[in-house]
Amino acid sequence: MIPASYIIIRPPVEAFSVLIPITGGCSWNRCRFCNTYRNSFNNQNVLIQKYEIRELEQIYIDIDIWSKEVPQAQSVFLGGGNALSVPTAQLASILKRIKHNFHHVRRVSCYAKVLDILQKSEEELKTLQNLGLSICYIGIESGYNILLKYMHKGQTQKMEIRAIQKLMSCGIKASLYIILGLGGRKWSKMHAKETAKVINAVNPTIFRFRTLNVLPGSPLEQEIKMKKFEILTPREVLEEEFLLLSKIESKITSQFRNDHISNYTTTESENFGQDKEYILQELHFLINSDEVSKWKHKNLKSM
Repeated sequence: MIPASYIIIRPPVEAFSVLIPITGGCSWNRCRFCNTYRNSFNNQNVLIQKYEIRELEQIYIDIDIWSKEVPQAQSVFLGGGNALSVPTAQLASILKRIKHNFHHVRRVSCYAKVLDILQKSEEELKTLQNLGLSICYIGIESGYNILLKYMHKGQTQKMEIRAIQKLMSCGIKASLYIILGLGGRKWSKMHAKETAKVINAVNPTIFRFRTLNVLPGSPLEQEIKMKKFEILTPREVLEEEFLLLSKIESKITSQFRNDHISNYTTTESENFGQDKEYILQELHFLINSDEVSKWKHKNLKSM
């Protein structure tokens, strides 16, 4: 069993941040497409890192060590599948320690589930923001309720909208993850249209695309083997992205990112609304190019 002090994942954008483990694993750990904290071994699904909140004193030790190793650090990532699940009083103590030890930090971030946000009061979120929590990375994955239920995501479109609006109203930035291809061929169009509704409702700070890559041993892998779920081709993924983006209103000012190796395009924007037409033109050109027909599904074994 991998200890909670070991960080398994972090956002690519936090590659140069100081990584401070707060939790191990994920408090939910039921999503059908995810096997991040499990592994397939002898045909059995084995837990490799359980959900656990680390002892405060151990976290303090890490903060003290890293503040001496990289005193000029400007960003800190609170590690764990959803560090915002930690009780507010403990998170507040951690943020105070970071602020005291790191004198140049401009960004403190963490992963957060929609449920984590909804379970905290506005007063709690404002407290965390005042102590330095800058941004939360939130895997909404989709806005389509049927798909969210199928994937055992534990949230609905209404919950997503309420949580993101709540977080941002408290001064914490929201970076949303959306998984292209998550609905397979069956739900592709509804996945795109309903997810665009979430973006239109909340105008998040940032929204980012990831493309579905089914991890070995995940429940969804079995569905694919049994031909109950059809993976999209690269061109179909791009068509889904085009449809989703076309449904986002031009008034949306969010930053837009395609910053993951799983994606088939790197088209991005600092202000989606301003660049919408250009982005759609780029995607249209790519979708209709001969080269795309030669591409194969990447099928990454890790994320």
